[in-house]
Amino acid sequence: MTVKELIMEVEFDDLLPYLKEIIVGHFDNIYAFREAYDILRGMEPNPKFAEKVCIEQKEDLINIQSLDADFWENELAKELVLPKNATLNKEEIAAHCIYDITFYGFSPVERIENFWKSHAPMQSKMERRKAIIQELTVPGSSFMYKDLAYLIEVEYGTRYDYHSITNGQGNRLGYITNSMTKYQQLDLRRYNNAVVCIRVSAQYPLINEELEEFKRNVRSWLNYEDIQFGIITEDSDCKEATVTLLLNKQA
Repeated sequence: MTVKELIMEVEFDDLLPYLKEIIVGHFDNIYAFREAYDILRGMEPNPKFAEKVCIEQKEDLINIQSLDADFWENELAKELVLPKNATLNKEEIAAHCIYDITFYGFSPVERIENFWKSHAPMQSKMERRKAIIQELTVPGSSFMYKDLAYLIEVEYGTRYDYHSITNGQGNRLGYITNSMTKYQQLDLRRYNNAVVCIRVSAQYPLINEELEEFKRNVRSWLNYEDIQFGIITEDSDCKEATVTLLLNKQA
């Protein structure tokens, strides 16, 4: 059985309990593993690639060899080699495979960027906040700099980026709503303000009903009085949508 065949045989919700055992303390990123799972299911393995993935089991410890440094098309083509008398089920193996595949990032593009990233000095907090404001106020954005300038002065905050993986079908913002409300565990009481920025292609605009439903769901989930929504319309042929969420603590 190849990695691709394994992933096609299991549902994400069924492998999730095993994944949680691996990523203890990082449950705010569960949604990113779900996105990676859906990306992998939509990809085709490299038909010319032939390597093996050795899975070792020592009591409760599982070790996977050769599944964290290759292109995802190659990873999917690899043949799984299980130890004799293994007690692992498909969902447990799949959870470990997805965890290893995403070691350098939760998408093929992110993997390449992280794998080759230089170790440049960290930007100061002020510079990072200014960079985020500039990112969200580019041409095509409904946000203006004055709308987000207060972010420079917030006490603290965090950022999450969500991607719809619908393969051009279904409710893009509905997918992202599930990422937020079902596949992410956050202590929302730490924050009292939020910025929600949606990115879509001008070729594939949002349906108004989809947008309004998303806003209602986010308001209900966060339950903050101060939530700013904005849209960046991009010149791109991408059918999917992305959402940036900034959670902030203001005095």
